[in-house]
Amino acid sequence: MIRRGVLLLVALLCGVRAEAQRVSISTNILNWADLATINGEFSFAVARHVSLSAMGQYNNWNFGSVEKGNPFQDHVRGGAFGMRYWTWNVFSGWWFGLNARCEEYNRGGFFGKMETEEGFAFGGGLSVGYSRMLSRHWNLDFGIGGWCGGKNCTTYACPRCGAIIDKGRKFFVMPSADTQVSIVYIF
Repeated sequence: MIRRGVLLLVALLCGVRAEAQRVSISTNILNWADLATINGEFSFAVARHVSLSAMGQYNNWNFGSVEKGNPFQDHVRGGAFGMRYWTWNVFSGWWFGLNARCEEYNRGGFFGKMETEEGFAFGGGLSVGYSRMLSRHWNLDFGIGGWCGGKNCTTYACPRCGAIIDKGRKFFVMPSADTQVSIVYIF
């Protein structure tokens, strides 16, 4: 039984044609500028004009100090799965994107406000962009996008006191991680 499965897998793989430049990895410079948010995206071309991608981001850094009264953070653990339609060829030229994403977050302390909001957000997004070929394996992606959906969140008066200002489910519309200036390596 196992031998038949292995033989079937080998036969299927032998029928697949290997092509160059079907896979890419990238990182968004704008996310790094957002308080050093670690991020990466893996994309795979499935047709001449279509690619599928998986993206992740992570930030767990605190800045400032609660004792000095100026703490701020943009904690996030999130991911997205998406599809891009390329008008010319995959990984080159103009693209239009569609994705589903979710993230767990804790943000606050910006502009002198002590309020922090934490929760879980999920939804979908749209984006558009342009990929500029720099060389055979390197691209520079520019894109803008937004996403909307629902979030289950709690807003606190300050990072430590635990006094709840607001709690519940909300609808949101905001810029997404697809707002980007990304460095792309194509295999």
